[in-house]
Amino acid sequence: MRTVRELFDLMNGAREQAFQRINQFRQPGSAPGQWQGAGSADDDDYDHYNVEGYGQSYRNRTRNQSRDRGDFDFGLGDNLGEDIGGAVLGAAFGIAGRAFGRKMKKAFEDKVVPAMQAKAAQAQGQFEQQKAEQDAIAARYPELRACTKDQVVFLDGGTKTIPVSEIKMPVTMAQADGVVARLR
Repeated sequence: MRTVRELFDLMNGAREQAFQRINQFRQPGSAPGQWQGAGSADDDDYDHYNVEGYGQSYRNRTRNQSRDRGDFDFGLGDNLGEDIGGAVLGAAFGIAGRAFGRKMKKAFEDKVVPAMQAKAAQAQGQFEQQKAEQDAIAARYPELRACTKDQVVFLDGGTKTIPVSEIKMPVTMAQADGVVARLR
C-alpha cells in the first residue's frame, strides 16, 4: 500500500531516467549543438588513409609477391596503368567520402540536433507541469492510496476501489476530484 505521492513518484521515475539518458549524450560543458558521437574531421580514432584496410601489410605483401616473381617494379604490379588508376580512384573516393561525411554531420548538427533539443525541452516542460499537478493532488487528497500489487486506488479506511487502468494518465486535478467522489 502506497500513498498517492509515492505512486506518482514511481510513475515519474521512468520519465526522469529517460530525460537523464537523453542528456547524457551531450558532453559536459559543451555547447547545446555539440553531441558526443559527432566527431571532427581530424579525429584520432579514424584513419583516413587506411579506410579499406590496405595498410602496411598490403604494401609488404605486394612487394613480396613482386620479388617472388623476380620482378623489380617497386610493387606496382603487372599493369602500371591499372595501379595508378586504382590509386587515383581510391584517393578520389576517399576525398568524396570524407566530404559527404562532413556534409551529413553538418546537416545533423544544424537540423536534427536543434529539433531534438526543442522536443526534449517541450517534453521536460510538460513533465514539470504534470509534476506540479500531481503535487497539488497529493496535497488536496492525502488520504488517497494505491496498491501497486493489485493495481487499484482507494481511500484510506474506505471500502471502494478503482482500477488504475481506468484512470487516464497523466492525472489532472479534475480527474482526481472525480476519482475521490467515486470512492466516497
